[in-house]
Amino acid sequence: MYYRVTTYGFDAARFDEFMEMAESIRDELKAIEGLEAVHSCVVDEGQGMIVARYTSEAAAQDAQSQIQGILGRMAPFMTSMPEITAGEVVFEM
Repeated sequence: MYYRVTTYGFDAARFDEFMEMAESIRDELKAIEGLEAVHSCVVDEGQGMIVARYTSEAAAQDAQSQIQGILGRMAPFMTSMPEITAGEVVFEM
């Protein structure tokens, strides 16, 4: 398993619109090969985090153009560039 964590700022005043957009891309995300799960979290006022689980690092890399396209459509709601960290699972419980 491979995880990618993306943090970003968003316009909290447009949160409902932001969530509507997120719902509208659900099927697109489900169709991405190797993407097993996506969890989106609000970590502070106007600050979000996405945790995505992929079958492998290769699957995550292969999906990047699709993910960038989706995040690009979310840009009107974002107040900062997304910051990505990622890694292979070494322990789980």
